[in-house]
Amino acid sequence: MATEKIARQGLTVRHVGVVITMALTLLTAVGIVFTAAGLCYRPVSQHFGVQTSQVSLYITFVYLGQCIGAAPMAKLFDRFNAKTVCVVAALMVVIPYMGFCVYPAIWCYWVAGFIIGLGLVCVEFTMTAGILSRWFHTNYGTVTGIVFAMTGVGGVVWNIIGQFVLGPDLQGWRTLYMVFGVAIAIGTIPFIAIFVKRTPQECGTLPYGMPLDAAAMEAELAEEADKKAIQEPGFAAKDVLKMPFFWTLVLGAGLLNTITTMSQLFATYVQFLGHEGWGGQALVALLLLSGTLEAFASAGQGGGKVLIGFIESRSVLVAQIIGYAGGVIGLCMMWWLPKLFGEAGIWPMFCGGLFYGLAYACSTAMLPFIVREVFGGRDFDKIYSWMIMVFNGIGALGATGWALVSENFGWDGFFIGGIAVLTITFGLLGYTWIAGDKARRKTWFKSDAELTAEAHKAEIKAEA
Repeated sequence: MATEKIARQGLTVRHVGVVITMALTLLTAVGIVFTAAGLCYRPVSQHFGVQTSQVSLYITFVYLGQCIGAAPMAKLFDRFNAKTVCVVAALMVVIPYMGFCVYPAIWCYWVAGFIIGLGLVCVEFTMTAGILSRWFHTNYGTVTGIVFAMTGVGGVVWNIIGQFVLGPDLQGWRTLYMVFGVAIAIGTIPFIAIFVKRTPQECGTLPYGMPLDAAAMEAELAEEADKKAIQEPGFAAKDVLKMPFFWTLVLGAGLLNTITTMSQLFATYVQFLGHEGWGGQALVALLLLSGTLEAFASAGQGGGKVLIGFIESRSVLVAQIIGYAGGVIGLCMMWWLPKLFGEAGIWPMFCGGLFYGLAYACSTAMLPFIVREVFGGRDFDKIYSWMIMVFNGIGALGATGWALVSENFGWDGFFIGGIAVLTITFGLLGYTWIAGDKARRKTWFKSDAELTAEAHKAEIKAEA
């Protein structure tokens, strides 16, 4: 007799609205704050008469706000009305961001950056994880992947739009901040106010994919609880602290995040080429294209996530080689092509952004995969959280560090430094995988072939 198919909760307008809300939040708030930051570094530094590094320092404060605000925002989200907390968090991003066009001193940018970070950690992580996990019983991973892909889309869209608002003389920076601030407000506040509910039950529906029958639902939830109760194989968190390849992982992860923050200076680099150029030969064709290189880099990291994810499931080392080679080739193309060929090298330079995106993609597509594969699922959440703390901490330094490098050592130093950091980073990650794979095979890990052989032996034993 065929097993009766269980009726499950399908998609409703409310489910779709929740996904759209999260997607627009990442497209606007995260896409603008991080991927389009570099567009205004140069004109703002000229306006206040300060170095570019003092302007980019506000992004460091955004990272610090996220680090400090993660735990408090999670507690507020759990304790109070989710919609209210998320709307307030969105306002904490929108209002300080709009203020960029009127602040009287550069230190105001730093204070604003910290406040933005406090709000952004809620709408980027707390809200997205806290809401989607409750609204989607099945396909949660797929929906989360779609939502977070919007940050890459935002990098393309907002840099292309921003370069035209900014103008060839870069005098439109105040207007650009206001346009971006309004975009963040439209993409977050009304949708959060309409669609955000902590649970679908508050709207009279169930999580997507949940059985509609009460008995079937309870049985399925009980089965999932039993699976969670079974300890997954892997290293205990307290033991990994004694392993050298754990420390090479966290250091490599942090350095990899500094590679991603390099892209925030790409617009400033293109503005340098358009106004001064190598050897005083300004590439005037770039005056209206200051955001295009970062847009190409965002597109490259979006496609790179898919490619790296596909390859690493077959060979982590090959994926690392591709990420490293892509990063080096991309940086060399950005560095040398406009230097050697002038205006003829502009569009090939932009294509260098696509290659660079392969290294950028490793920060999100590869790191969680390595953590789970090397250390197992036993204490994955705790080990991954430790890595993320270092990842964000070192990344916060990189946001200002690269501006300091370009100021003190020029753009040659910027690209040489990038290639050097890439080499160290992937050397550390390569060692992590080789040493970690060796250690796990001696302890908890069993290959598919070994598991199949054990299952076959168990079957033979049962038959006997």
